[in-house]
Amino acid sequence: MFNTLVGRLYFLSGLIIASFYLLIYLSFDYSRVIVKDELLKAAQLVSHQAVENQEYLVESTEAFLTSLASLPQIQNPDSELCREFVSNITPLFERYVNIGVPNKQGILTCNGTELSSSVNVNDREYISKAITEHRFTTSGLHFDRATGAPAINFAYPVKIELSTEEIAGTAVAVVSLDWWSALLSNSKLPDQSVAYVLDSEGNALASFPAGVEFEQPSSFDSIWKGSDDVNRVFIKHQVLGSDGLVLLSFITGVAVDGSLSRVNNRYTFIVVIFSTLVVVILLLMRVFFVGAIAQPLHKLSDLALRLGRNEVIGTVQPIGIKEMDGLQDSFVEMEKRKSEAERRIILQTQIDSLTGITNRDAFNRALTEVFQVNDGREEIAVILIDLDNFKEINDTRGHEMGDEILKVTASRLVNQLITAKLLSRLGGDEFIFILEGDEAKEHDALVLCDRVQSIIKQPILLEHGEVMLTASVGVSIYPHDGQDVRSILSAADQAMYHAKQSGRSTTRRFNKELKDDLIAKMELAQDLREAILNEEFYLLYQPILDKNGNVIKFEALIRWQHPTKGLVPPDQFIAFAEESGQIIEVGHWVIQEAKRALKAIQEVHGKHVQISVNVSPVQLSQYQGEKGQLLEELLAENSDEQGAQSQNGLVVEITENLLMNSDESTRNALLAFRSQGVQVALDDFGTGYSSLAYIMNYDIDYLKIDQSFVQKLEGEKASQTLCEAIISMAHALGVAVIAEGVETQKQADLLLGYHCDYLQGFYFSRPIPLDQALLYKREK
Repeated sequence: MFNTLVGRLYFLSGLIIASFYLLIYLSFDYSRVIVKDELLKAAQLVSHQAVENQEYLVESTEAFLTSLASLPQIQNPDSELCREFVSNITPLFERYVNIGVPNKQGILTCNGTELSSSVNVNDREYISKAITEHRFTTSGLHFDRATGAPAINFAYPVKIELSTEEIAGTAVAVVSLDWWSALLSNSKLPDQSVAYVLDSEGNALASFPAGVEFEQPSSFDSIWKGSDDVNRVFIKHQVLGSDGLVLLSFITGVAVDGSLSRVNNRYTFIVVIFSTLVVVILLLMRVFFVGAIAQPLHKLSDLALRLGRNEVIGTVQPIGIKEMDGLQDSFVEMEKRKSEAERRIILQTQIDSLTGITNRDAFNRALTEVFQVNDGREEIAVILIDLDNFKEINDTRGHEMGDEILKVTASRLVNQLITAKLLSRLGGDEFIFILEGDEAKEHDALVLCDRVQSIIKQPILLEHGEVMLTASVGVSIYPHDGQDVRSILSAADQAMYHAKQSGRSTTRRFNKELKDDLIAKMELAQDLREAILNEEFYLLYQPILDKNGNVIKFEALIRWQHPTKGLVPPDQFIAFAEESGQIIEVGHWVIQEAKRALKAIQEVHGKHVQISVNVSPVQLSQYQGEKGQLLEELLAENSDEQGAQSQNGLVVEITENLLMNSDESTRNALLAFRSQGVQVALDDFGTGYSSLAYIMNYDIDYLKIDQSFVQKLEGEKASQTLCEAIISMAHALGVAVIAEGVETQKQADLLLGYHCDYLQGFYFSRPIPLDQALLYKREK
């Protein structure tokens, strides 16, 4: 049966039909559950409403009796005034079938309904509790003596007016359960539904419909069949008194037989109709479809195989069945779209979508093919173009204008570089092309690069104005500058970077010096990583003295003892560490090492002595961050106070260029230093372009006069005037001055004559290790 299409079709049809029967059954079962849940909700609603009504009656009755007990008319329960007053107000309250005021002995003479004789209610526990415990009480459900019907009595103590502690009697209100019968009558419960009200002992005192005998259900919230063969869902809710005990319970049983019977009938009808349809459909399948399936499917299978083999399908003959013809047309359309998609994918992987020229992947493929064909026989030039300051144009004029500039630039290069092998956009604002033959020789390639510079410098007219561009161009030539694609591209990139460093808008040819620099940088980067891991750095400390010759600070100066190259001066590795980002780790080490030395120095030289550490702009802009990690590290652990009023053990030294090129994050970092008591010194003052505005805005604590001015004090009048002016200006702004590079007695005397605050230099001490700094004493 399963080895034929017809047999499998019948088997599949049987599975589908069985699935539908299962769904019908599940839907039938679900409907029964829904009906049961709905009836359960109805029972819960009615029972809950009964509880809410009863709780409301308890609350409102307490408020009513409290007010009633305060009235002077009832403070003498045995008086005619009390009887007349209570008789008059009882008809005014429909909810209360009776209102009375027994005296403190429990004798009821003051009553809302006429009494043939006085009634002794002292045996009622709720009456005695109200009198002895001075509080609102309730009787629970019972048969009222006056009405003979189920009711709940409430009592509240009545005090004598002149004595707040003496009880005159109790105010009593009787509430019947007539409202409960009315609630059930209006709830439209299914026929044969029942309801009961039980007292605190579990005895049924009222039922609905009236006269129905109470039968305790064996379970709640589920279908239970009673002795009358009726299936019902029972719900139970209890009303609790103020003491937490059960006053009465409401039990509601909703009949479910009628609703479930209607569900059964409906689904029986559905099953009969569905079975009839199944028979008809199977007959139609046999007559109309089975014979028309095998041959069309065979043809469609053949089309699928041809499509999988990437064969061209072309035109096909109609099958004659609309659906099959539609499926066959879909295969044909699929073949066309597949071919188009493959062509588009190949195009997208080779073409830059913005400029329409080839992209990085296409260029790498083409250059690889050129190298393979050439095999080192002829020179091949690779020209890399990078637009200068393109990021600023993007940031100031928007990315849409930046995209338009790239399009225009690419179009101009395409029109001018007709003889180039391939012009591609590597990404961003970088373009690259290949030269072969005579044009690849160094002289001709550099001449062509001058043409490229001229092309790029031509103004670009856009909708919002004119834009002028320049470019930095790097040239590398195969096989002299590299033997493979990676090395040639790296050489061109290095030459272009050198062009940018040379002032931009220029062309540079890759040479041995650039290659050596590249290798040296790579070695230096590796050496720096190993230096941090191998602890090759160490700090020296140069003392800073005040005008009385007392040591007030030490400047921490980093040194690098390379295991094979020896001592590496800071000017040979600091700049590269900043460029590569490794200054973050180096600066972190310096701060931690200075903090360790600070404790020992202050123990010897005094708590007022500080250590200055140099902070790179990279540390402020990147390492500082929004969380202030640099500031947290700078705070000395032994500081007794925090905030602007305290003096931190570490002082931050920054350069003038940092202020000139600072952004908002740098400003926020410096202001945060100030607020936490970290002092800031402006190093090498006078060599840059600082203005007074920077000094005032950033609250600089110290100016350090650059040693180039200090060392010329003895021979140049201009240096003397400049140093004196710097000191006077700084003092006028409330900034202290440190002169660095002091090497002679005369320099020190001149600076002290100008009222310089602090001196630093070889005249006092060269940078010394920590153990010598601890023993340092001024000898001059």
